[in-house]
Amino acid sequence: MHGFKATHGGTRLRRAEWWIEKQFSPRTVILVTCGLLLTQAGVLFRFGGRTLGGLLSDLIQLLLGLLCVLSSLQAFRRSGATGRGYWRWLATAFTIWVLAQGFGTYLDVSPLGSNAKVQHLDDFLFFCSLLPFGMLLFMDADHEPDRFDRLHLLDFLQVCAFWASAYLFFPGGSTEETVVGWKCFGWTPSLVIDGVLGTSFLLRAILTNSAVVRAFFSRMALFIVCSGLADSYSSFVPNQLGGVGYWFGLVWSVLLAIPLLIAATWDQVEPSPAAPPARAHSVVVRQFFPLLFPFFSFLLLAQAARTHPILASGIMILSFAGVGVRVLVIQHRLARAQAALEFESAHDALTGLWNRAAILEFLDNEMERQKRTAEPLGVMMVDVDRFKTINDTRGHLTGDLVLREVAKRLAGSVRGYNFVGRYGGEEFLIVSQNCDDIGILSSAERLRKAVAESPMGTVEDPIHVTVSIGIVSTAGNSLGSDCLTILRAADRALYGAKSAGRNCVRSVNAVVELEVGNR
Repeated sequence: MHGFKATHGGTRLRRAEWWIEKQFSPRTVILVTCGLLLTQAGVLFRFGGRTLGGLLSDLIQLLLGLLCVLSSLQAFRRSGATGRGYWRWLATAFTIWVLAQGFGTYLDVSPLGSNAKVQHLDDFLFFCSLLPFGMLLFMDADHEPDRFDRLHLLDFLQVCAFWASAYLFFPGGSTEETVVGWKCFGWTPSLVIDGVLGTSFLLRAILTNSAVVRAFFSRMALFIVCSGLADSYSSFVPNQLGGVGYWFGLVWSVLLAIPLLIAATWDQVEPSPAAPPARAHSVVVRQFFPLLFPFFSFLLLAQAARTHPILASGIMILSFAGVGVRVLVIQHRLARAQAALEFESAHDALTGLWNRAAILEFLDNEMERQKRTAEPLGVMMVDVDRFKTINDTRGHLTGDLVLREVAKRLAGSVRGYNFVGRYGGEEFLIVSQNCDDIGILSSAERLRKAVAESPMGTVEDPIHVTVSIGIVSTAGNSLGSDCLTILRAADRALYGAKSAGRNCVRSVNAVVELEVGNR
């Protein structure tokens, strides 16, 4: 019954998603957007600057904001790994904007609208809606599409520091924004923020190798630049246009239509994996943009320090600390990644032992050392008995379990300064330092018993596994002093152990004596 309910609920959820997708198709969104813009134009024409006209205009903008949120969520669902992070942040930005617009619309008809502190709260909400736009430059959507990175906290700190620096740069704050300007444009903090942000978006679109990233940032740069110009111009509208300045609300609605249409028509094609050179280029580009906000923050704070030395110094120290911590975190991750790559390149993925290349390199180094010190060197070639039968009858997963357990027992039974590696398949190679004939024989017998003394696998299905071991020591023999000769001798001794019935140890000297006796 519960399974039926879960299945039935999943079907209803898919139907709901299909209905939403159908209702908010690109064609529908475009038609609704055009309808709302025409309605707002009619409202402004009919009511002008009266209270009712302003209220209806604000409500239409609120509806456009809600459409932006829904369209961003739909674009998020249609996107692959590359675009999901971008649209998630945009949906967050427009959600905060809708809250701010709704609160501002309420204040227009409420007695609280005359309270300066409440108005500042509404301005702060609009300010917060801009922060996610700044976070878009830090998104590493190709590598971390669905995971929160702790570096984003430091990036958010840089965005906030830049925003604060832009507002601190103007000595008179928002009260004197309309005084300073050039022709019909006002010199405002918003113009500085949007100018830096728009320029950064254009740079991101130019420098990237991804068509998806280029399409997103080039389109959003248009919205950012137009918003900055509109905000700058709006600071002069009351003085320049007098009583018809209420028409400027229609400009803000048209600006909202830009990201709305971008989201509604967004159709991402999942890119193919980048080649190593392109991937290296993208890494450099991604690490370039986190330096932009601190750079512009320092430029603004250098000027703001004349009027607000303590506050400017505090923001500068905070921004510098964020950059420093970010560099240290990245260096730590690079060092950890490099260590992981070095480990993977030298170790066998299944058993965790040294791989063939690494164990042969150890053998070669020990042979060179043995030539200088004349210390004996012991080599053991270990082979799992009847391993093919285990694979055929128990399956390859059980075979892998056996290899891992054998490797564990071998590694746990040798001295810490000896080397144990997987030579290939079910064969293992062990290099023992300062080990003569008696010592290598004793060590090999201890290894053989460690493998054979107890079954492997589960309690219900134990597997009795044995190994055959061929040993050779460089002490007092004329085998030669190169790796290839030693390996051939160890392999020959291993063949002798197999021929003797398996689950035993044979030295190369015993094999040679046996062959001579058989002749």
